[in-house]
Amino acid sequence: MRKASWLAIPLAMALAAAPPARPKLVVVVSVDQLSAELMSRWAKDLPGGLGRLWRDGAVFQDAYHDHAATETGPGHSVLLTGRHPWHTGIPANDWPDAQGHAVYCVADPAGKLIGAAGTPVGPANLTASTLGEWLTGQIPGSRSFALAGKDRAAILMAGHRAQGVYWFAGAAGFTGSEAYAATLPAWLQTYNHGLLARISDESLFWNALDPVGLPPAASYSVHGQTLVMGLPRAVHGIGMPLDGAFWTRFKGTPFFDEATLGAAEALAEGEHLGRGPGVDLLALGLSATDYIGHRYGNGGPEMLDNLRRLDRALGTFLDHLQARAPGFWVVLTADHGCADFPERLQAQGIPARRVFLRAWADAFNQALTQRLGGTRPYFRVGPDHQLHLDPAALQAGGPARAELLAAAVAVAKASPDIAEACSGDDLAAFTPDPDQAPDQRSLRARLRLSFVPGRSGDLLLAFQPLCVLDDPGEVASHGSPHDYDRRVPLIFWGPWRAERRTGPVRTVDLAPTLARELGLASANPVDGRPLDLPRRP
Repeated sequence: MRKASWLAIPLAMALAAAPPARPKLVVVVSVDQLSAELMSRWAKDLPGGLGRLWRDGAVFQDAYHDHAATETGPGHSVLLTGRHPWHTGIPANDWPDAQGHAVYCVADPAGKLIGAAGTPVGPANLTASTLGEWLTGQIPGSRSFALAGKDRAAILMAGHRAQGVYWFAGAAGFTGSEAYAATLPAWLQTYNHGLLARISDESLFWNALDPVGLPPAASYSVHGQTLVMGLPRAVHGIGMPLDGAFWTRFKGTPFFDEATLGAAEALAEGEHLGRGPGVDLLALGLSATDYIGHRYGNGGPEMLDNLRRLDRALGTFLDHLQARAPGFWVVLTADHGCADFPERLQAQGIPARRVFLRAWADAFNQALTQRLGGTRPYFRVGPDHQLHLDPAALQAGGPARAELLAAAVAVAKASPDIAEACSGDDLAAFTPDPDQAPDQRSLRARLRLSFVPGRSGDLLLAFQPLCVLDDPGEVASHGSPHDYDRRVPLIFWGPWRAERRTGPVRTVDLAPTLARELGLASANPVDGRPLDLPRRP
């Protein structure tokens, strides 16, 4: 049977069933670092928003990010484009330029921040269009908005054109970029003023919403320090400065998502979402779960209490939207998952461990120079945690590029830490099978779907499962090509029948599915395919 091309999968292929009537509002919620395992273990039976979507939605229990680099930037870049990172142009959160300096995935010289200090950001690096752009270009009167805790979440879900794109910027509250607008709307300025005044005037203590069922507090030795995992935690006291240290603490609490949902409520009211002549789209990125997971892991009391509080806050938000725009649609997913931190897994008898990438790379370079000669390391670790050739090491009389890369792959594969190693040159010449199920993808294929020439490394590595690349300042981390990092929830809630679907699907299928249901055509080819949603009788 002839296989479909990656570059030409028409949405019309899935138009066998008539789509439901268009809603006035569609909300796509991405909960940063919410793995499918966390959703199934702790969130699906909760009484509020997360539990409601699980019970009443069309649930795809085996949804995967098909790519290897399970980070926030790549993950959000695929959700509303329907394209893998090799086509979105976002291989990682950061990558090096020709001089080795870090390039942020949403760095954009045209995107000066509005009312806040920081690097200009915008959609310049994104090389695909989004659902919001398809919607506003095809249905008159439609609008697209994005709001998130992180700039890269909001920008990469919004795309190049949107009526409003906002994210949290610490002491400035929620901000935006001149890549989209010159000023902040009045409703957001009012919300920021109230939020910052409230935080300044109140003490913040993170107490357990309900102590019943919480994992017990425990101590672990991490990075040579004893860390106590448990609640309560002091976040802010009246009179304490709202400095950088405070905002770091704040983002690692459930209060962060509550503030983001409050801003989303203000957006819904201020922009009259769901009450216009077309269809409004809101892409909503909730980021606290990621900060909490990095700081405390995902197997302790902090994460369970966070999910309980998120469930409650999201439920209230959905109730308000239902009153505003009856019949609205919701999709829930995540940009990536994560495993718990190695020390707690080890205490449970699970053979997880930390790998210090720079130390590993030093040993790798030493073995490579012993094999090939040379006077300096051939590879340097980039901000993307990949290995990049040092141009100065390719000196006259040294090995040719092809010989060097072949030797580097062989040396890397000899390490017991490595499950797969591929050169960038090899990946650039490789096209994965578009029909292969995501749970059957080889590590090489997953690496290819993350590989962007000119941005990705010269040597791409897949470490063994539960070899966690250590990141200073973080207790737990993600970014691997393994299922605990790439399997996430995918739930469609609206005019569809509540049903559990087993069998592998992909996050790149989300945008084509919504496009089909809304009667849209994609503005460019997509890698995903519309999913068969269960129709109500």
